[in-house]
Amino acid sequence: MRLATLVLPLAAAACGAVEPLPDAATPPHLDEVYPAVADPLGGSRLHLRGAGLAAATAVRIGGVLVARVDAIADDEVQVVTAALPPGDGLDVEVDVAGATVRLAGVVDAWSPAELPGARLFDAATGVISSEAARTYEWQRLAAATAPAWRARDGNTLDWLPATGRLWMVGGWNPYAVPDGFDDVDPASGEPPRTTTSEVWSSPDGVSWTLERDDADPAFDRRHAHNTVRWRDRLWMVGGDWWRGAYNHDVVSSADGRTWTVELAQTPWADRALLVAGVHDDQLWVVGGQDLDGTPRDEFVYHNDVWRSADGVTWEQVAADAPPSETRWSGRGAVGELASFRGRLWLVGGARYRDDAVGNTYFAEVWSTTDGASWTQHAAPPWAGRIWHDVRVWDDRLWVLFGGNDSGNLADAWYSDDGETWTAIDPERSHEPGSHAQGVAELDDALVLAGGNHSFGVGPTPQDTDESVWRLQAFRGDAVDAWTDRGGDAVVVTAAGAARPVRDPDGLGDGVPGVQFDGASHFLTLASPELQPAGRSVLWVGRAAWSPAPPDWTTPPRLSPLFTVVGDGDAQACAAGLGDGGLSYTSAGAAGWIGVEVGDGLRVGPGEVRFAGVTHAADGTIQGWIDGAAAGAPVDGGYSELHGWSRIGAAGYGPVGDRAFAGTLGAVVVLPYAADAATVARVHAWAQGRFGAP
Repeated sequence: MRLATLVLPLAAAACGAVEPLPDAATPPHLDEVYPAVADPLGGSRLHLRGAGLAAATAVRIGGVLVARVDAIADDEVQVVTAALPPGDGLDVEVDVAGATVRLAGVVDAWSPAELPGARLFDAATGVISSEAARTYEWQRLAAATAPAWRARDGNTLDWLPATGRLWMVGGWNPYAVPDGFDDVDPASGEPPRTTTSEVWSSPDGVSWTLERDDADPAFDRRHAHNTVRWRDRLWMVGGDWWRGAYNHDVVSSADGRTWTVELAQTPWADRALLVAGVHDDQLWVVGGQDLDGTPRDEFVYHNDVWRSADGVTWEQVAADAPPSETRWSGRGAVGELASFRGRLWLVGGARYRDDAVGNTYFAEVWSTTDGASWTQHAAPPWAGRIWHDVRVWDDRLWVLFGGNDSGNLADAWYSDDGETWTAIDPERSHEPGSHAQGVAELDDALVLAGGNHSFGVGPTPQDTDESVWRLQAFRGDAVDAWTDRGGDAVVVTAAGAARPVRDPDGLGDGVPGVQFDGASHFLTLASPELQPAGRSVLWVGRAAWSPAPPDWTTPPRLSPLFTVVGDGDAQACAAGLGDGGLSYTSAGAAGWIGVEVGDGLRVGPGEVRFAGVTHAADGTIQGWIDGAAAGAPVDGGYSELHGWSRIGAAGYGPVGDRAFAGTLGAVVVLPYAADAATVARVHAWAQGRFGAP
């Protein structure tokens, strides 16, 4: 470790006087700069460690003022570098407490573009785009909700900004305790307790707290209710009949813990599965149906409309009436009405029967300005469904999941106008399908928790899937082409309308990344580059956890599960990710060889990591994770056909089968096998530029 030098201000030194340092146990000093590589283009985040640094007024690297200084603690600041002249051994100076402390020769201004033959694709530069674009990615936040949490569907989930937390309310689970909510002796003749009044909260969808349980109920237990956010409160309306009576109250809460019954008996006729929402600063309720044991053929399906300015006094806007060109037929079982483009929307819906005749599912979209006269929009491409969620998020109208006679659905659709719809690619959708889940809207994501998927697919109540998911938005520009920073400036281009999206905050605040959807996004060279003398493929990126396809374990594996860099149809090799670590395939004289090493690269919503593979011409394959060797070297053979032609997908077979899902900050391709020192230096660069660990 180099020693810091204390440099006095010139004016003080000239007159022989030194300003006293502030009272402190230790004078300001600088001990370490980490990482020690800064990109010459600027934008690297370096950590300066020592003492008394939080009061720094200026920081210079190689004599150039940094772009930003952020205090982390008294002994540590983070700086964002400005553009620097390339070169090694730059000094770092910090102005603090009326003096300057210096650490000499500790930072190299360098990037992998300086390596011989390098192809450096850097999301911070060289990206050519033509239009604003958005893309979405399902990310599993947690594999399990909480130890005491029981599987359920029909719960709701809402974000309450005043609390900074997600709130999960109610739900249904027919199993006996402890697997479900039913603690009633079947011999008692009492209705079973299949529903709950539990309230759970979470700040992030990962850590959950039980706020109210059935022993301390704040309201009647229920499921299939609607909970909406209105006037900084949660408002719960309706529910089911499974407790032996209808839920006919209106309940609200400002904090999620204390609930007030605003209205004990609503004015509409008995019903379950009604639909509620907020529009024009009023609370609205429509539809619903019988569900109380009445003969199925005598069920009444409502299409009346109600609204309230305070949640207590309700006005009937429209009575039950026959369906017409301006009125939808009676139905319910939708998770919320939506207020969108100045209109109130009812999207989909169903008539529930639960008998041999079965349910009726509506693939219809209706909207209104006044609740009395409705407009039917174009027939959507999605199937009719029951217990789906309708949300307005990212300035779009969304339909998520639900069920029909084919079972739980895993699709998610959005529309900019209620007329035309686009699907999130089902290959990368939430798994498995679900109905009656809770979905909350945050600024940058939809969060999903609970729902029928939580019952799992096993034969016993203990076989549950308690996963929590979010649909993350990436907003930026559609990538037409990406030019590398190396001397040859080679270009990879998008094919057709399917283009990845460069998000300026894709890997963190101010850290750009190119997001690939794992289904149709990839970028390709004009012609393949062969690498007969060996090769290195290194990258900085974030890959969210998602399930492997059923055939992933079937040999031979001709490409990684999530290919970062692949070649053309000859498919001599490809590098990417496996179930959690690195995956590399190579075709040689002995046939296909697959290598999988390491772990932790696809955990939760994904973390920014540095990883890659080197493959020498003698056949030696070595994986690298965060600058260190991962696993032992493997002989994978080699041929003159080894090379590359694509970023984001392999070239053999359908792209969606093995395409990369996640965000790439940088990709480095070298025509030789880099040694450990070179990999370590690229890692240090990635730490500063992209925050890789």
